[in-house]
Amino acid sequence: MRIRNYRQGDTPTLVHIQQLAAAADGTEPLSMTDFETWLTQPELEAAFNVFVITDDDESNEWGQAGTLEGLEGEVVGYTVLQLRRSQHAYHFLCEGAVHPGHRRRGAGWALLICALNRAQVWAAEFAFSMEQPAYPIYFEVLLPLRDPASENLAARCELQPAEERTIEGMRLYRRAL
Repeated sequence: MRIRNYRQGDTPTLVHIQQLAAAADGTEPLSMTDFETWLTQPELEAAFNVFVITDDDESNEWGQAGTLEGLEGEVVGYTVLQLRRSQHAYHFLCEGAVHPGHRRRGAGWALLICALNRAQVWAAEFAFSMEQPAYPIYFEVLLPLRDPASENLAARCELQPAEERTIEGMRLYRRAL
C-alpha cells in the first residue's frame, strides 16, 4: 500500500470511489463537475493536500510499505485536507473515501495518519507566525455513520465525536493539535 499526492488524472477514479462509498454509506454522491470544482479551489492546494492510496508509485519515498492483496496499481481511496477558520479556532478538516470493496484493510487508517501528519506540519508553520490571540487548532474527520469501522478508526487516531451538525449520514470527529 502506498500513499502519494493527488494527480489531475486521478479525478475520474476518485469520483467513482466517492460515488461507490456514498451508495454504501447512504450519503449524497458528488457529480464529476462538483468534485472537480472542489479539487480546483485555489485555497485547497490539491497537489499538497489531497492524497490517494495505491500501490503503483514506487518513486514516493515516504509511502507506506506493502501492498493491498490483489491490487496492482489501483487507487482504492483518497483523503482531502482543508484548512478552515471559525470565529475562535482553526480547523483542519479531513474528508475522503475508501472503495467499499477494500475497506477494513488499513487504507482508511493510513490515509488519516497521512492527513494528520500533514495537518501537524501545516499547523506548526502557521502557528509559528500567528500573532495573539492564539486560537486552538483542531484536526477533524468526517466518517460515515453506517460503517461500523468508523468508531474504531476514530479511536485509533485519538479522535472524539463532535456535536456539530454535518453532512447527512456522516459524523464529525475531532482532536486538538
